[in-house]
Amino acid sequence: MTSRFCSLRLAGLLALSLPVLIAADRAYAQESVKDANAQYRKAFDALAQKKWPEARRLLLALWGQSHTWDVAAGLGQAEFLLENRAAGATYTAFAVANVPPRENTKTVERLRAALNEMREAVGTVRVVVNKDGAEIVVEQQVVGSSPLTREIYLNPGRRLLEARLANGGHGQQTLEVQAGKSYRVALIVEPPPSEPGPSSRAVSSNSAPTSAMPPAPPADQRGTSRTWTPVFITGGLALAAAAVGTGFAIDAQSAKNDGEKALSNAEAEFGSNPCTPAKGGGSELCQSVNELQDRRKSSNTAATASFIAGGVFALAAVGSYFLWAKPSSTRLDAWLVPSGGGFHVTGSF
Repeated sequence: MTSRFCSLRLAGLLALSLPVLIAADRAYAQESVKDANAQYRKAFDALAQKKWPEARRLLLALWGQSHTWDVAAGLGQAEFLLENRAAGATYTAFAVANVPPRENTKTVERLRAALNEMREAVGTVRVVVNKDGAEIVVEQQVVGSSPLTREIYLNPGRRLLEARLANGGHGQQTLEVQAGKSYRVALIVEPPPSEPGPSSRAVSSNSAPTSAMPPAPPADQRGTSRTWTPVFITGGLALAAAAVGTGFAIDAQSAKNDGEKALSNAEAEFGSNPCTPAKGGGSELCQSVNELQDRRKSSNTAATASFIAGGVFALAAVGSYFLWAKPSSTRLDAWLVPSGGGFHVTGSF
């Protein structure tokens, strides 16, 4: 696919999607509703007339006020058709990831198709760093911080990717990026010269760094909020199991007390070992003694099972806290190169 054919196809795909993005009730905090709507309509008109620089200028101003999916969709088209391929893919990826569920499914399909076309013109990179909180820098521009969950899109060519810590720690790698290829980069941040620590290398497994990127937030802002639902569910089940176990334990003790009383009455009437067949085994009193003993055994068994289940649910509640309530607290990174390999675990326990 030639570059011109790709651009024309993308223009068609996005031109079909963008009319539904124009909303008459758009508003921004820094401008009046009327002025914001007017600027948005001007940007759309510029896109429709293929005035890419003008559309880009207007949309960047709106983007600076609010990072919304529809503005990102327009910016993705303008940037890509201005030959800023990586920037166009980044904005379009943000739009795809943040389209509200209520939007027309055809709009989402066209945006996804446009993004797939754009990916054929850029390199797609996943970056992992052995230290959390490191700035990830591409061609001297910060694109995010570790752990970085989104993909980075890079223009083809030789690119430098770095990870920088506030204390001076640094790691970097250079790679020749090819269009349409996917890469994974593992950056190992070296400690600053004043701090002792093991030597560090920037390592790639079929990996690559990146070209300059737009100041866009992560491509997917969903799924980062903490959820306590699994903790509440498993914790509630633990409490319920404990309550049930306590109830059965009380019933077992009651059956024990009643059984001892009934047995005492049977001994007073029939003598020692009163419930043997030769004595009062068939009497109503001995039947009551046997029933109470059976009830005590079954209640003890149920109480034990309930307490065990409560313990399991309590452990599950603790595990749920670390797995869901703190989704980014633990991470394992591993790398392998001809000179050696290793792994790095970060998180709180």
